[in-house]
This record gives sequence, C-alpha cells and structure tokens, in this order.
Amino acid sequence: MHKIIRRSMVATAAAAPVAALSLLMAPSAAAQPLNCPGGWWDPVANVCRGPVATAPLACAPGEYWNPISNVCRPLGQY
Repeated sequence: MHKIIRRSMVATAAAAPVAALSLLMAPSAAAQPLNCPGGWWDPVANVCRGPVATAPLACAPGEYWNPISNVCRPLGQY
C-alpha cells in the first residue's frame, strides 16, 4: 500500500510543474485577431481581407469558386 501512495505522490510532483506552466501560458497562447480597419480578419491565413469579397469567377460546370484563393477548383477538392 505504501508503494502505491509513494508512486502516486512522485507522479503528482512530476506533473505539477507542467500543469502550472500550462495554466500560465494558456492566455498568451490564444489567437489574437489583427486590427483590420474597413475589412475583416481571416483567421486561417492570419491576414486582413478587404471589406468586399472579390467578384466570383465564372467557373466551368463541375467546378466551384474558392473565394479565399480566388480560383476555380474541381468539385470535391479543397
């Protein structure tokens, strides 16, 4: 019984610094949006985009318009 208690105390003591550091670093690791006056922040690319999206391209049948990269892509492809 003493061996189990001793091992659990050692494991707790070893994990305590990691847990404390993760709690301290969590607020600073959050994504902060950029200040984009007159536009919007794209969190995927981490850039500011214009207030109005570009005009959609006339894609061929079987393709779709990807507004982020402004290209036509085959259906089912990212």
